[in-house]
Amino acid sequence: MPPLAIAAAFTSALIHASWNAALKTSGGRTPDRITDAFLIAVGGLLIGAAVALIVGAPPAAALPYLAASVAIHLVYWIALFKSYDLGDLSHIYTLSRGSAPLLVAIGAALTVHEIPSPVKAAGVGLVSIGILLVGVSPRAPLRATMWALIVGLCIASYSLVDALGARVANNAVLYVGWTTGLMSIPMIAFSFYRRGAHALMQSARVAPWRGIFIGVISFAGYGLVLWAQTIAPIAQVTALRETSVVWGALIAFFLLGERLGARRWAGAIVVALGAGLIAFG
Repeated sequence: MPPLAIAAAFTSALIHASWNAALKTSGGRTPDRITDAFLIAVGGLLIGAAVALIVGAPPAAALPYLAASVAIHLVYWIALFKSYDLGDLSHIYTLSRGSAPLLVAIGAALTVHEIPSPVKAAGVGLVSIGILLVGVSPRAPLRATMWALIVGLCIASYSLVDALGARVANNAVLYVGWTTGLMSIPMIAFSFYRRGAHALMQSARVAPWRGIFIGVISFAGYGLVLWAQTIAPIAQVTALRETSVVWGALIAFFLLGERLGARRWAGAIVVALGAGLIAFG
């Protein structure tokens, strides 16, 4: 893999773990997660508008990918918020991310015929196994696990769709900007529906820049990984990005006070070994 693609994927992993931890910690406080969703969407809408003005419109060939991506991302956000209402960050985040790399590898092999070498295929497998070791908790509520798996299916789906869409658009910034902007519109409408205009505005005034900042950094992180997927194999970049579970576990342990047993630490080591095979094997 190109060194720049490796660096972009690892940077995206750190960004992703950070904003998910910020999202998790909003529960039970003001702003709540609906308010966060609204503010994230506002940030996304501003980014989308800026990209449209500066970069322009996407090519017609990319429009089906954009439409599919927006639909998948909406399901992803709904499932993500629901799962965080039911389970710990370390369980939800790691299980949802761990179920994606192998699915993406299969999808990439079937659609664009990206067949990894045996070493890199082993790396993808180790990343998924390690993530599942980190994230699967026998004490976790079954409903939380089911919602996390739905999130994982969405991740695999949009990872493949967006990687192909960015390649068709031949511009990762343009593609992710339009995706972010378009999916922000129904998210804003959903937030108003759930909370009502008055309550939502009152809650948003408490910390308006928090959710908007999450929206901006999530755009940056996803832009990095999409750009990496335009110059490197899709499944390998996806697997490297999912090393965010290591950062997520560390954040959960040191900052959120969640307990991590020996199995989860062992899983983090397996993820690191798998990432090493992908990046340097």
